[in-house]
Amino acid sequence: MNTQTSIADILSIKDLAYKQAVTSDVSRVQARYALDKIVGFPEDVPEEAKTQLFEGYRLRLNENNPPVTYAVIDGNYVIATDEMVANKKVEKIKVGVDYAYSFSQQQFGQLKNEQPQLHALIKEWRDKSGKYCSNRLADLKRQARTILNEGKQRDRAPTVSFGERVITVLDDLKAKCKTANARGDDTANEKALRDACVAFMTKWNHPTAK
Repeated sequence: MNTQTSIADILSIKDLAYKQAVTSDVSRVQARYALDKIVGFPEDVPEEAKTQLFEGYRLRLNENNPPVTYAVIDGNYVIATDEMVANKKVEKIKVGVDYAYSFSQQQFGQLKNEQPQLHALIKEWRDKSGKYCSNRLADLKRQARTILNEGKQRDRAPTVSFGERVITVLDDLKAKCKTANARGDDTANEKALRDACVAFMTKWNHPTAK
């Protein structure tokens, strides 16, 4: 069942706020469930639980991104036109999330040599799915941490003076210049930067000196 909400479903800013609040409430319930049912969550996620989570995320991804029909032309895979779909003589394949994960990791690896074009196509879907699933898991973890931190007093970091920030920035510039110089960046002149920093700090520490 596809429960995707589009912008057209939002009737007003007030309705937007209501729907956002509902989504937030649902997210909290889901995070609490994860905290109750997944041992070690959110810092540690057992492989079995992660597998189930990713399977669920892929269900949603599949709803929002239905499989695409490709025509196989001279070994290449192109999105099939209506004419290609209707032509029974044209070889076709429907590729989506489910198809991409119907291959084991070993089978998927073998495709790279046996059918490189198909491998590249499936890789696009698997990469998209992997990123989507990782982001959704991160969302769930973030909400769980918010719940766990409720009521806890956060220790504020000591205030850093502006003068200390200046020194930190210059030290960071020196470190980045050294790294850039090591990788062959001709504009990363360490000596010139050191001299400039000395001149700057002299003026900074003695603003009235001529």
